[in-house]
Amino acid sequence: MTTVECAESSPVRTDLSFLWLEITAKCNLACAHCYAESGPEADLYGSMAYDDWTRVIDEAAEVGCGSVQFIGGEPTLHPRLPDLIGHARRRGHELIEVFTNASRLDKSLLGCFQRHRVRVATSFYSDDPAVHDAITERPGSWQRTVTGIENVLAAGLPLRVGVTETTHNPGHAQRAVTFLKTLGVDRIKVDRERGVGRGGLVHLDCEGERYEELCGECWKGKLCVTSSGEVFPCVFSRKTRLGDIRSGLSTLLLTATLAGFREKVRALSANEAEDPQCNPLATCNPDTCNPNDSPQDLDCNPNGSNCNPCNPCPPNGESG
Repeated sequence: MTTVECAESSPVRTDLSFLWLEITAKCNLACAHCYAESGPEADLYGSMAYDDWTRVIDEAAEVGCGSVQFIGGEPTLHPRLPDLIGHARRRGHELIEVFTNASRLDKSLLGCFQRHRVRVATSFYSDDPAVHDAITERPGSWQRTVTGIENVLAAGLPLRVGVTETTHNPGHAQRAVTFLKTLGVDRIKVDRERGVGRGGLVHLDCEGERYEELCGECWKGKLCVTSSGEVFPCVFSRKTRLGDIRSGLSTLLLTATLAGFREKVRALSANEAEDPQCNPLATCNPDTCNPNDSPQDLDCNPNGSNCNPCNPCPPNGESG
């Protein structure tokens, strides 16, 4: 792990261990809380061509990144997703995940996922179809997502599900968890609505980064690349722009902006961990969360070093 020295002489990470690839801003759903503000009217491709994406994947491999997640928008809308997955696998990325709303997973895509050992992640909001559909603003999305989850499990693919409790489904999180377990889902995490994107109550361009809305894990070697080519420290940090990915991934990893962001998030996370009063909005249920905000399977012992009960343990991004 590469480090630089900050003003307080403590090391700041400059490595890359996990990369979000937002390959499209377009989505077939229009979730009320979408952090990326994606939807049916958004551009499918943005300004990133296929060669731009393969170059990002190449550069990530060259700097030692072992984990990539394809996300959006809805990544399955991008016609080159299977090709990008294959390229990531050939470049040696150990963990490849697709974060999808699971509403349009056909046999061809599932076959691609099986061939390339792809993990799948999705979002779910309620055991009540009407409540789920009200959040996605698309009638029938609950049934399509449930069918997608069942098909992923039938294909033997690793699956994790993020349940986000919003102002539109208060009290439905545990009901959703119970329902998902009846389907056979055993990796479930619960999170609150984040105040970014459409989840933000106030949209002011002059506002700075809303650190209180971040997950607290994004200082740990993570980056997000969007379909516009913009690079951010994480999917939730839309106010901290690092630059354009076409200027070179290695260059962006060494920017003072990234170092300052990571140091501030790390310091805030440390302060929260030392606070004996847990955030009532935070959830770290050993049955439902992965404490390190990572797709890898880890034990979640509420009394162990891997799981801070004050840590909100959110999913790796929310599907819009």
